[in-house]
Amino acid sequence: MVREQARTQTIPSLQQPLVQGLACAALQPGLRSILVFDSSPAMLETAVGLWAEMLAITTTQGSVQSVYLGPTETEESLWGSMSLDPENKTQPFVWKAGLLGNDSDTRIVVIPDLSRLSLSAARACIALMGTEMAQLERHGHQARWRSQLGWIAGCPRSQIKFLSPHLLDRFALRLSGQEFQRCDRITALRDWFASLETPQTKEPTLPTELCQQIEAAQQQRPDLTDAACKRGLAYFSDGEGLRRELTLLRLAQAQAQLDESNLSKVMPKHVDLAARMIGLKLVSTEPAQEEPTLPESEKPEPEAEAEPFQPESLPDTSIEDAPSQESRSEAPVYKPDIEAEFPSTPVELNPVQEPYPEDHTPTERESASLRLPARRFRKATMGRGPVIGVEPTTVPQDIAWVSTLLEAAKYQAMRTSENGTGLTLQPTDLRRYRRAAVPEQLLTVVLDYTCLKECQWQEALLPYLQWAYIERASVCLVQVGAATAGQELQAQKVSAQSVLVPRVQVALEQGAGLATPLAHGLNLAQHSLRHALQHGRSTVQQAVLVVLSDGRGNVPLEASQTNRKPTYLVNRQGIKDALQEAEQIRRLKQVESVVLNPQPKYYSELPIKLAQALGAKIADIPTLNVWEVEQ
Repeated sequence: MVREQARTQTIPSLQQPLVQGLACAALQPGLRSILVFDSSPAMLETAVGLWAEMLAITTTQGSVQSVYLGPTETEESLWGSMSLDPENKTQPFVWKAGLLGNDSDTRIVVIPDLSRLSLSAARACIALMGTEMAQLERHGHQARWRSQLGWIAGCPRSQIKFLSPHLLDRFALRLSGQEFQRCDRITALRDWFASLETPQTKEPTLPTELCQQIEAAQQQRPDLTDAACKRGLAYFSDGEGLRRELTLLRLAQAQAQLDESNLSKVMPKHVDLAARMIGLKLVSTEPAQEEPTLPESEKPEPEAEAEPFQPESLPDTSIEDAPSQESRSEAPVYKPDIEAEFPSTPVELNPVQEPYPEDHTPTERESASLRLPARRFRKATMGRGPVIGVEPTTVPQDIAWVSTLLEAAKYQAMRTSENGTGLTLQPTDLRRYRRAAVPEQLLTVVLDYTCLKECQWQEALLPYLQWAYIERASVCLVQVGAATAGQELQAQKVSAQSVLVPRVQVALEQGAGLATPLAHGLNLAQHSLRHALQHGRSTVQQAVLVVLSDGRGNVPLEASQTNRKPTYLVNRQGIKDALQEAEQIRRLKQVESVVLNPQPKYYSELPIKLAQALGAKIADIPTLNVWEVEQ
């Protein structure tokens, strides 16, 4: 009921870019993979309802059903699995098709948020989008069918940097959800209250005129001209592939079908309309066309040449005699107090954003985001992570009992004749859960912001961040003396599942504060390492601790824990507390510690004592030159 109410809140019109894009996708099968940027759930539901009615017209089907994919989809729910049918005595095991199973009917696959799609569903999108035939071989079941799926997904533009380029490349048509005009809230509330008083009757959402226009466009097949192809190539540069060019030309062909002038060919103006709808801009300008030459008899007679401009024709008036601008103005002119600065270029109202933001968006995804990472500690991580499927196993751990019994029941007709009655299990029947990968390694960085001014700390820290990226390790960043710290006497911790999380980069770019609670920072690092390595069913098998500090802690641990400034003379109490916390970290197993020495001018022995207390390796950071510090 909520979806029907959301659909009635929109008055569709081909003047709206989203409705026009849906109509073009209904006419052209090659455009039936749509990505809608910055779309709300209600707006996406409305677009799905409109597109379903358009596909029902173009595919001559009574109704078009829709299925939804989310972050919890598995291989079994997508492709299908064997299920038990107790009523069927002759063949108790039947194949239960999944959401994307062998069904030749036209359906719409809806992905509310593409950035949260599961790994299995993302692989399914890449396998099925743009294919005419689909083939499935799973658990002894073989099927081959004609795929007639339409895909529509919503995704915020800010999340594009986390998605795989192979997945984004499968979406042919890119539209913007912000351009979709909806009626005001007062009208929506009135319609909703009116629907409560009157009985619910299902009326078509599409107007009759729009339905007739789509039916008429379905009967037309305009041909593609060479001029339209050249115009389409002018919107792209070399080396971008043919997917985008084919999408633009298909969209232009659909525009020609919807043209009321009933043209039989696709003209360059249709290409321009299609490019304007999705937000494309010209990359290369076409050369000017040569004018046709006329015969000598039809050429116009040349006009008489005008005499050149002579300086003697000027009047004998000097510049001083000419009236000045000040004498022309009768009313006084006052200069405004505030000078308004206008932009040099005109401002475009409601600009259409480009359809391919992944070309210039900085990458923050994993290197192989469509594959499971390699595990270094398979036995230790067994039984961790969310379940994404089942697989054969020879180890009696994390057994999937239902799948094991179903596998054994397939052969009971043969096994019962040999061993009598009862369910017989064999080692080949064992199945275990296939689980998603979880971080097995942890990178903990204690960063002292008060000692970073005169050293090249970015280059020294970069190898450890690269190691965390390659190993897909989780990250724990302890900020000591940051300018943005909530409490000046305390350190703060930033945790993330990957080094590509944006808040890690933001935390690394902070400035330096006044206090240096080094002891509290090491205390936070100790508790984080102990919790990751020893708490419950831990998955972390290796931890790397990187401490970048000059060892000059001026805040005692007691002052940080109580968040009160000490009333006594501190002296070296902060340094002693930091060394004591470092000795406790040294007792932890499976922790490899490294101290990056910024080589301070004063108390240069403190980083060495800190490394000795941690039992860590020490590496010197190159210092900056005098001219680099002054700049």
